[in-house]
Amino acid sequence: MTPNQLQQHITELTTGLTPEQTTALLAHLEPELARHQALRNYPTAGALACALDPTMRQTPALKKVDEALEWAYTTPDARLMISQPSQTGKSKRAAIYGTLRAFTLNPDRRVIAVTHSEDLARTHSEEIRALIQTFGTGAKDAMTGQPLPDRLGLSLGAKNSSTRWTLAGHRGGLIAAGVGTALPGRPADLMILDDLYAGMEAADSTAIRRHVETWWDSVGSQRLSPGAPVICIGTRWNEKDIFAYLMAQEPDRWRVLNFPAIAQPGVLDSLGRKPGEPLANPAGDKDWFYLRSIKPARIWSATYQGNPTPVQGGLIKTEWFNNHRHTDTIPAAALSVVAVDPAETGKGDEAGIIAASIDRHRTVYLTGDYSGHFTSAEWAKTACQAARDTGASAIRVEAYTAETTYTRLLKQTWRDMFGQARCPRILGWRGKGDAIARSTGLREALETGRCVIAGDLEGFESQAVTWQQGQHQPDRVAAAIIAYDHLVTSAGHSGGAAIPTGSLTRGTRRGGVWDRRVG
Repeated sequence: MTPNQLQQHITELTTGLTPEQTTALLAHLEPELARHQALRNYPTAGALACALDPTMRQTPALKKVDEALEWAYTTPDARLMISQPSQTGKSKRAAIYGTLRAFTLNPDRRVIAVTHSEDLARTHSEEIRALIQTFGTGAKDAMTGQPLPDRLGLSLGAKNSSTRWTLAGHRGGLIAAGVGTALPGRPADLMILDDLYAGMEAADSTAIRRHVETWWDSVGSQRLSPGAPVICIGTRWNEKDIFAYLMAQEPDRWRVLNFPAIAQPGVLDSLGRKPGEPLANPAGDKDWFYLRSIKPARIWSATYQGNPTPVQGGLIKTEWFNNHRHTDTIPAAALSVVAVDPAETGKGDEAGIIAASIDRHRTVYLTGDYSGHFTSAEWAKTACQAARDTGASAIRVEAYTAETTYTRLLKQTWRDMFGQARCPRILGWRGKGDAIARSTGLREALETGRCVIAGDLEGFESQAVTWQQGQHQPDRVAAAIIAYDHLVTSAGHSGGAAIPTGSLTRGTRRGGVWDRRVG
């Protein structure tokens, strides 16, 4: 019912009543009028938060969270995940003010909020209750006892506790519980899962992860009313955490928001920032770059980037990169290549584009990562520009399905971009065996130092160390496999010492280093 419809309805109801009856009826209806006023004044959880807490600072990430919460509240069976660095306002916005916003939209909504501990759940519940008591119906000044304006149109029911309470005059209310709590006969019209692990040690524990998963399967998911949205908030401590578990159950259903502390190629950034751009913090400016320099890599990747990596790495290990990383001037290249794992649909999915070279000692250097979400025209232009910048002698493109189409596209793109300039060889590439078998050569070379990272290729490295057996091969890894195979095969055919060692054309490009010192 809109405010105008409500006012018209009140007029109809009061027609013919005595003044005393009208006063009594209006006293009953005033909270509903205040709630509709709150809906107009505070159209999102963020607007509500900033109005009730003058110290609250809005950020682009929290605005994105606000938009997603509105979608979740109004979409039947919505599934929403939110991952942000610790202490950047995600729980305050989604679990506290988000719940309050959900109640103003529908005070009959029954909410269950679950965290890793009963104590944290109680803290959340008490904070929401305090907001209703301070700004809702019947609120009074703590010093004078004078009535305060009703800014919410909500009040607590007569019977309530710190973790279980209802809204006066409505069936809605909140149950706050620790994960593992039994909830018999407690339906949820909205389920909020906030930080279901106490930290990395808990998330790394197979037993604790199994406990959380079992609770969800046997209790949490069973409490959902028809059409109830689920909002999952937390830190991505482990690659097998509840986020991964839920997405594996319903891979196409979850809307995922991730806000890394520093935008990084290969890591989801729901703000679409340029690589290297830091995240605004509502608590004030934070030196994310300093934190990155002092935090262990795994903790940084999980806590701050929302991109958990295996403890020991997956099929490709983190220590392989660090043990052999090349931070000096790259030796003169005998051969160089740009390898492409194309965006198959041509509609903006990710294409892996890796530049690499091999020196006269047959060490392969991965020198540049140009990968990204591209259309067919965009990845072809990016690959050609990378080849031009690095002086690559060849462009190799994975060609299991459309070799003729891909090679023709690259050749035409080169002509369109560079006219009659000498074009690298453009060839399709097909490896033998499955993804694991095709990666064997690259993995062995990375482990032994016969293939090294030149500088830092964060996007490639991030995808590589999270790749597990049975998973889809990451696009950047697929491109690196093509590059490595091309270089070692071509070098072998060249007869070793006969390989030319002249310098290649140098150029500036993203994600790599060339003819300069790094580190």
